[in-house]
Amino acid sequence: MRKYILLLLFVCSLNIFATKLPPAPQPEALQDAVNTFIDAHKNDKSVTRLTYFDGADSPMSHFMSIPFCCDSKDDKLNAIINAFVTDENNCYQYVHETPGSGLLYSVSFGERRHITRQNKNQEFYMLCVKNLTNPRFRDMYALAFVKRKNGKEHIYEGTLYCIKSPRPDYKEDEAKDAISWQNYFIVGQLDKELGDSIRCVHLTKGLKSLTSMGIAGWRENVVDGRFVYKDRAYKDTEIQVSYIYKNGKKSDGQTIKVTPGTTLYITFHKDSYDIDRVEKEYADDENREEKQKMEKTDETLKAYSMTLKTISEQIRELRNVPENAPDYADVKKRLSALHKSAKDITNKMQELVEKVAKELE
Repeated sequence: MRKYILLLLFVCSLNIFATKLPPAPQPEALQDAVNTFIDAHKNDKSVTRLTYFDGADSPMSHFMSIPFCCDSKDDKLNAIINAFVTDENNCYQYVHETPGSGLLYSVSFGERRHITRQNKNQEFYMLCVKNLTNPRFRDMYALAFVKRKNGKEHIYEGTLYCIKSPRPDYKEDEAKDAISWQNYFIVGQLDKELGDSIRCVHLTKGLKSLTSMGIAGWRENVVDGRFVYKDRAYKDTEIQVSYIYKNGKKSDGQTIKVTPGTTLYITFHKDSYDIDRVEKEYADDENREEKQKMEKTDETLKAYSMTLKTISEQIRELRNVPENAPDYADVKKRLSALHKSAKDITNKMQELVEKVAKELE
């Protein structure tokens, strides 16, 4: 009975301290340094900006990657590196991996996943915070780069990432869970004239105005005149398809209506398209086994990631419990156990990534 009462007191104390927690801190130094760096590269054609729609009425996930190659003394880049360290305490997850050690990292946004640290030769910084205006989302900043010698000078070559995406540990609202979301595919085949002249295909779900502004959508590379686009929806959806030509110009969009749970096989021409057939399942045999393996790996990594985020939140809350709280010794034991669980899960994720990477070599 005494232990039960102490447990109730401990839980009540957690609730009291939780109500006093301030809004999620923001990495202001890093945000300023990143904005300065982005302003310096706003006209750089190598910058990749993507916006992912997760339903017509839902917030958007944003993905921005900025490849760079600059002198190791570049003040704007070094300001970002210093800001990661400055804002270490203003986040719920902070990572710094030095070259030759540590783990590989990836991030999910929508249904997609991108590897942010591709090899252990890269120095890597990552910082994650809750989005200030939407608790369903998190903001992630990451920097991966290698140091190379260029004559008598040294250069930094790598990529800066700025990503806003749903928190993996956030439970969707019941209303959204009740909606039947299904995958759909567009399997595109470009005619020879078109296939020889374009660099990639740009697809946007939603408003035509966003497509014309070039601020939303997803780019699919074309291989041998062919591309495959996958997304999900709960109702019929209009997709705007346009072409990015090799000379950098972009075509007007063509509107395609897709139905969840179907696959459209389409032949594209410069100003028109022909729907060859519509099927209920995606029956593309090319690299089918490899795709299934990647999908299974992605599901496992998502499950690990959700567990890891939940543990991170628990650790953050327990760290706010003062030392004079009831049964603080139990809090310390719980923190130790959570840290061990986080380390075990991280190791499992690393082993899985390395295993799949080796199998796909």
